Amino acid sequence: MRLYISAFLVLWSLNSGAMPELPWWAASADEVLQAPCKSQRAPTVEFMETSLRKMPGPTQSKTLHGISFKNENSSLLQLFSDLHTFDLSLRGKPELRFSSSCNQVLCAMKEIYGEKEGVQLLFLLKQFGFNGSHLRTTKASAWYASELDEILQALQDYPLHLYPVAYNKRLVHFTRGQRYSFGENIIANASMEIFDRWNELPFAERQQTLLHELGHTLAYRQRLDTSADWLRIAGWKEVQKSYEGRSYKDYVLEKPEKAVSEYGTLNPSEDFAESVVAYRFKGRDLLNQQPEKYQYLKTKIFANQEFLSEDQCQAAVQLP
Repeated sequence: MRLYISAFLVLWSLNSGAMPELPWWAASADEVLQAPCKSQRAPTVEFMETSLRKMPGPTQSKTLHGISFKNENSSLLQLFSDLHTFDLSLRGKPELRFSSSCNQVLCAMKEIYGEKEGVQLLFLLKQFGFNGSHLRTTKASAWYASELDEILQALQDYPLHLYPVAYNKRLVHFTRGQRYSFGENIIANASMEIFDRWNELPFAERQQTLLHELGHTLAYRQRLDTSADWLRIAGWKEVQKSYEGRSYKDYVLEKPEKAVSEYGTLNPSEDFAESVVAYRFKGRDLLNQQPEKYQYLKTKIFANQEFLSEDQCQAAVQLP
C-alpha cells in the first residue's frame, strides 16, 4: 500500500486496526484501468514523427547547442532549443553543446537520446509541454523508451486541450540508484520527479501514481487547491499556527465527510489531486456523493468534459 506525504509518494504498511471508512485512494489502480475512456496505448513512433514534421512554421538554418541545422522547420528548432535550456538548478552553467553530423532536429534527437526516446521526448514537449530531458536539470537519469510510453499513455487520460499545463515543465526520472534526502521509499512527487520505487510497482499502480501527480500539476496552474472557493467547497479552513515563535499557515478539515479518500484528508492539495482522480476515473460516484466538487472540477479543470460512460469517449481524443 502507498502513502503520499507532503506531495511525496512513499511506501507504507498499515498497522492492524480498524479500517477507515474512506478508501485510501479515490480510485484504486484497477479502477483507473477499468474506467471509461482510459487510454489503452501510447502514441506510435510513426504518429509522433508525422505530428512533429507537420508543425507549422518556415524553414531556416540555425546553429543550436553546437549543431548546425539546415533548412529545418522553425517550430522544431524552437522545441530543440527549449528542451535543452537549463532549468534553475543549472543556472549559470555553460550551455549544452553537442557534437553531431546531423543537420535535422529529429536526427539529432535520435543520436543524443536514442532512436525511439528522441522522438518521444520531442513529442512530449510539443504535445503536452513536459520537458523530460535529463541533460537540462540536476539529479536526473535518462528515460527508457518503455517508461516514456507509459507516461505518454497516462497523459492522454486527461483531455488534450488541457495541455500544456505549464510549458517546459520538468518531468524527469530521479538519478537511478540514488536515494532522495526525504527517504528511500519515495515513488514520485508533485514536482513531477519519478523515483526508482515507481519502477517496482505493477503497471496499474504506475499509471495511478502519474495520474495523481498530474492532478497536482493541474491545480498549480491557477493555485486552485488553496483557493477560497476550493477550501469552502471541500470543507477546509485556513488557520494560523506558530512554531518556535514563527507563524505559519495551515489547514483544518472541518467537514471530513466531504473528503473523497483517506489520503485526501491530509491537506487541501492532496484532497484536490484525489478529487481530480475521482472526477476522471470514478465520476459517477463523485457526482452522486459530492456534486459541488464535481461541478467545480467540471468547469475549472475539465472544461465541461465528462467521463461518466464510454459514449463520452468521443470527446476524449486518443492519439494513434
